[in-house]
Amino acid sequence: MTKISFRHRKLDRLFDRIFHRLFGKIFRSRRRHEHLESRVFRAQKKSFFEKLTPRHKILIVLVVVALGGFFGFTKLSGFFDVEKVSVARSSLDLPIDAIENSVRALALGKNIFAIDEMVLADSVRELRPDIARVVISKKYPREIAVEVFKYPIVAELKTNSESIFINENGFRVVGDSPDRDTLILTLGEPIDFSDPEKRVLDPVRLEFVRESVFYFESLTDLQILTVKYFPNSREVHLKTELNFDIWLDFASDFREQLSKIVAAADILRIGEQRFEYIDLRIRGKIFYKLK
Repeated sequence: MTKISFRHRKLDRLFDRIFHRLFGKIFRSRRRHEHLESRVFRAQKKSFFEKLTPRHKILIVLVVVALGGFFGFTKLSGFFDVEKVSVARSSLDLPIDAIENSVRALALGKNIFAIDEMVLADSVRELRPDIARVVISKKYPREIAVEVFKYPIVAELKTNSESIFINENGFRVVGDSPDRDTLILTLGEPIDFSDPEKRVLDPVRLEFVRESVFYFESLTDLQILTVKYFPNSREVHLKTELNFDIWLDFASDFREQLSKIVAAADILRIGEQRFEYIDLRIRGKIFYKLK
């Protein structure tokens, strides 16, 4: 049997008291009934704490003290309180000052570890309906960085008096220009453009138009020059490079409608006949008018 010195027993009793006060019932001693048990049985039922050596106990106490000190430093010292908010400019039309003020109102002076990035992002998105994505980054120890991304410009709507850029979410874009080729849209029915905060085009229908143009050009090798949009009549007319229109219905799948042209290619003979329009809106049928 290993002999335990008086010094070691004294250290064990000291650390027993420390751990019982720190952790309560987790490491509570089971010595209440030990006087009824044999030494062999006690050795088999040693608690986790009783199996630790004095060196291990000292190490655990030091770790707990260090964690407590770090927690107190981060929460109470003020060293991690937010002092700066920076906003990256990704578009000429973004209200940078309003975005910065919105984030500062929620974050300035607060502990950076306690700040919820989603709350800050939601407050920025509420400022403008054309904001697509907000990225909030914590730059320790005291700065919040904000990146704001707008919906890309995907169409140019031409009216009698002006050209209006439309973003992917259907809103009018002012003070910015597209960085890629866009669809050229004209209106078959009037739309009110007076309210800049109001959506101009339905984003679902706008996506329908964009995808139908891409799908048609991949099927036929013909290009679509312009698109006439009818917001109330739920239809769209695609103007091809052969100077005829293709009529589509928003209520039906554009792939199913456009595939009818391929199925009826021998009858239509698009390269040989001159069409004014081809109407694909009725399921299972094709109507057309020759020039």
